[in-house]
Amino acid sequence: MTELDTYLAQHYLNEAQLTAVAALGPGELEELIRGRLVPAPSYVVTDGGTVRSFVFGEMAAPGAMPGSYFHRSQAVWIARARSVAGAGGDAAAHDVEAVLKAQFTASFAAALAAFNLATWRLPDSFDDAGAPLAEGLRKRTDSAWTYFLNGTFGLCVANPVSEAHIAYKEVLQEKLVQLSDNGARTAFTADQARALAQLIADYAGAAMPFSPVEYPVSSRKRLVDDLRARLHGA
Repeated sequence: MTELDTYLAQHYLNEAQLTAVAALGPGELEELIRGRLVPAPSYVVTDGGTVRSFVFGEMAAPGAMPGSYFHRSQAVWIARARSVAGAGGDAAAHDVEAVLKAQFTASFAAALAAFNLATWRLPDSFDDAGAPLAEGLRKRTDSAWTYFLNGTFGLCVANPVSEAHIAYKEVLQEKLVQLSDNGARTAFTADQARALAQLIADYAGAAMPFSPVEYPVSSRKRLVDDLRARLHGA
């Protein structure tokens, strides 16, 4: 078993495992993904010894077990999607994707509004009084739905089926990128170092650890481990 296999076994389910956990019928998972009702796999390990993700593209993964891998929380979202579909009656008269997207984006926008006031200003999406700016907020929520469906959040967010947890991780990352010059900053006052250390800890808790294959080029290395080491050195 490779290091990648160990990581995937700890945090993800392969297609057969997810199908069993979610009590899906043959081919139902693929149908839900094609219908844009549940996210695509976060990782696909190929027979050719590579691993693919939307975030990092294709990377070498010799010896890893081929398959499609989904975050373990995916079963929760599948249940939600099936509930919406079941509540709609005639599928021809009920756009399940539109309902799921509307629910997701509304919850995501509400979480962003709260974090804009409490955590970090999002001036593209809210004015100085905290009122939403329609166009900027729409761009954020539409982008989040796209990343949700292509499996990105399953790769980088600790709880990728919670709109609030996704928003929290995204806002923390924006704040951390700004305050640390995207992890490149080297000089800090004592107060800045203390505040940044707490921010790093919060972000680390909200984000995934990343697999050993992509870790060297990940935000986890740049914004958590490398930056934390530099803070301790300061």
